[in-house]
Amino acid sequence: MDINTYKIFVTVAETNNISYTAELLGYTQSGVSHSMKRLEKELGLQLFIRDRYGVHLTPIGRDFLQKVRALMSENEKLEQFIYNIKGLEVGSLNIGTLSSISVNLLPDIINKFNLEHPNITINLKEGGISELYNWVLESKVDFAFSSLDNIDTNRNLEFLPILEDKYVAIFPKSYNIENTNSFTILDFNGEDFILPDLSYDNSIFEILKKENIKPIFRFSSQNDYSIISMVENGLGVGILPELAIEREKNRLQYLPLEPNYFRTIGISMKKFKDLSPAAKTFIYFVANYFDIPHDTLK
Repeated sequence: MDINTYKIFVTVAETNNISYTAELLGYTQSGVSHSMKRLEKELGLQLFIRDRYGVHLTPIGRDFLQKVRALMSENEKLEQFIYNIKGLEVGSLNIGTLSSISVNLLPDIINKFNLEHPNITINLKEGGISELYNWVLESKVDFAFSSLDNIDTNRNLEFLPILEDKYVAIFPKSYNIENTNSFTILDFNGEDFILPDLSYDNSIFEILKKENIKPIFRFSSQNDYSIISMVENGLGVGILPELAIEREKNRLQYLPLEPNYFRTIGISMKKFKDLSPAAKTFIYFVANYFDIPHDTLK
């Protein structure tokens, strides 16, 4: 079995769709289907259940997927090692990120990185907190941009902090906040409130819980920009990190919270020393971008 067969297998497992996999990878639908049947025959294992809704991994297939992802990660490191010896710098990166970071922080970083390292391909994968950390653990991404507040220390992930991002109270323009420099969090009691979905980010819920604040939870969303739109249209008030509203400030009113709350944004990874050369190159670049000493990376 060659590495291309494994790549097809992983893509089919993630899309649950033979025809979409063929379109993504530039194969024919029959070619992908035959490749997966040949893989199952060579292994003597049933990896997929096929029905009218698509293809789905069997329990054995799910276990096999984890091993294949680990193999592909090691293969990527080997290829980059060979290219580096030859004096070439190539590779691909899969980076997990929250939407507020991918929209407001990463474009400038990636643009500057691409000027120095044009042969490294970057794929961004947006998700919620639990998704991001599962993706890192399962090697679906090389590393993820997220916040320190949400790291489960039992998962043994390393974290490189890069900046502090304060939480702000957000209001529709019709809301009266004249002559006010901050918003006391107690004043959220009884207010209609738009909350991020807890599976996406539970940090704001935890702030309210810590302060014993009981707003009226009207709506929730996994998308910061949906929350902004709901607040803009008078459906309630809310709390978001300032980075999330960076490009939307003209649509809202906002004030710092009293007391202040911050999230620490950074990069989570399994172990820096085990990352591919391309991943290490990118993280060193981010460290330089934010003037972070390299001795924090070991």
